[in-house]
This record gives sequence, C-alpha cells and structure tokens, in this order.
Amino acid sequence: MKRMRRWRWGAALMALLMAAGCVETALMTVGAAAALGTYKWIEGTMERDYPKSMEPVWHACLAACRVMGLRVSGEGFGPIESRIDAMQPDGTQVKIQLIARPNMITTVKVRFGVWGNKDYSAYFHRRVSDALGMPPG
Repeated sequence: MKRMRRWRWGAALMALLMAAGCVETALMTVGAAAALGTYKWIEGTMERDYPKSMEPVWHACLAACRVMGLRVSGEGFGPIESRIDAMQPDGTQVKIQLIARPNMITTVKVRFGVWGNKDYSAYFHRRVSDALGMPPG
C-alpha cells in the first residue's frame, strides 16, 4: 500500500515537472513572437528581426541604401551572416550587419556614425520594411 502511494506521488511530481517545462517553453515562444518586428536600441546600434530568410532581407537592405543615398563601400554576403559598409553623402560611416536566426528570421543591425543616430537608423529600418512589403515596426 505504501509502495503504491509512493509511486502515485512520484508520478504526480514527474508530471508536474514536465508540465512546468512546457509552460516556460510556451511563454518564451509567445515572448519571441511579440518581440518580432520591434526595434531594439543598444549602445548606438538599432536592431530589428524580420520574418524572412537572409537573401530577401539582404536585397531589401541594399534597396534601403539606394533610397537613402548611401554609397556602399564594402559588402559580404553569406547564408549565416552578412555585412554592408556604406557612407552617407556627408561622409558618415554606416555599418549594417545581418544575422540569420532559426525559423526564417533575419536580424538586421544598423549603426550610423561612431555614436549612432536613432532617427537615421529607424528610417533605414522603415525603408527595409517597405522593400520587404511589411508594415513598419
């Protein structure tokens, strides 16, 4: 009888532990979906996740550079990570980094100048969204 009670308690405890892991995973998934499409400003660099693979986001970044009148001085395309170095007409350096994430998500990080420029960065991301046919974040 005691042995049966121990098994029941053990099974209940194991089910509770397994369910707790599922809840955390579900909450992390909801949080990641909510963060998709929002801007993050970190130490002068603005980043945003786009629900597209690397190649269309790469072309959208190049289109945004053309629209903004940025002169591309260097570029490197790769399936996992890509970069674009550009210059504004006034000579300010622009660094653009693209990082492929799981589930067809590409993160774009952009920095205008040494200290960063929030307005130009947000405008760049709006141009990328336009080129991808997405609403601005």
